[in-house]
Amino acid sequence: MNYLEIYSNMLERTILFDLSHNEMLNIYEDDFSDFLFLLEQANLLIKVNENQELTSKVLQNIDILVIGNPIDDYFSNIEIKTICDFVRVGGNLLLVSEYGADYLQKTNLNDFSGMHFGIFFEKNLIKELNHINQNRSSIVHIKKFQNHEITKGLREIIIGGACSLFLNKKAKPLFLTDDVDVWSEIYNNMTGKWIKDKEQGQIIAAFNEFGKGKVVAIGDIDIFTNDKNIGINSLDNQNFVRNLINWLTEPVKESNVTAFLLNQLGETQNDVRELVKTMNNVIETLTILEKRLTFLEEKSNISHVEKKDEQRLPTETIEEE
Repeated sequence: MNYLEIYSNMLERTILFDLSHNEMLNIYEDDFSDFLFLLEQANLLIKVNENQELTSKVLQNIDILVIGNPIDDYFSNIEIKTICDFVRVGGNLLLVSEYGADYLQKTNLNDFSGMHFGIFFEKNLIKELNHINQNRSSIVHIKKFQNHEITKGLREIIIGGACSLFLNKKAKPLFLTDDVDVWSEIYNNMTGKWIKDKEQGQIIAAFNEFGKGKVVAIGDIDIFTNDKNIGINSLDNQNFVRNLINWLTEPVKESNVTAFLLNQLGETQNDVRELVKTMNNVIETLTILEKRLTFLEEKSNISHVEKKDEQRLPTETIEEE
């Protein structure tokens, strides 16, 4: 492939920022101007969805869908199915949340990021011990990275006001906090305060492949902003964002798609086995009930006949006399 073809392919890539669920990440706001400039450098066609529900028509010809920390709004079941189908057939999804996740942001990202893609945003706030200024403990330095194209060349990134992630369904972490001097806090509605929860390393970003598409989830939105302390131009944050966009524009390997299909087939077979087992149990229970009812019915008929016989007996005796 020559440079002209590469450039042509890059021009065909389209990134859509959803704003229909009151998302904080509005690419055309001044606070995200440096992120916008990076996307323009990558020759991505940038679109926004401001008012429409996410439908297959809205997502047609979209390569990357960005859902950047929705607030006070929920995705419908139809939208959730549409998003999952979009990724399954080759679309790519970037999900961003913030401290407190769905619980405080009042949304339902976990209904699809967790249930379908295996990445749950946890309802917490991650903190790191700051010996100089305790008020800045929610600013966290990341130096532990998993070996991946997205983390290639990264030495240190910085985030602030983040939530952590819990993973299953073969989702994998991208970067983690240190195990020492890092803890999570959970918001207590009764007291209106944050209470310390776990003192341990935390996963802040993760990824998964789903069919022909890819999903990346990050528990922090500030990394995309112009904030001079924790934004896109701090430490290796920009390299991370650039690697992220590059990875999301590459197709999933065919071997991985095949593995996904086989895994889905295996899960379907297990579901069928469980369904058959359940049906057999139901049939067995119904058979037992049927036998019991037949027994009770026969017993009732016998009792009814005996009762009729008892009623006739005195009359017949009088006639014989």
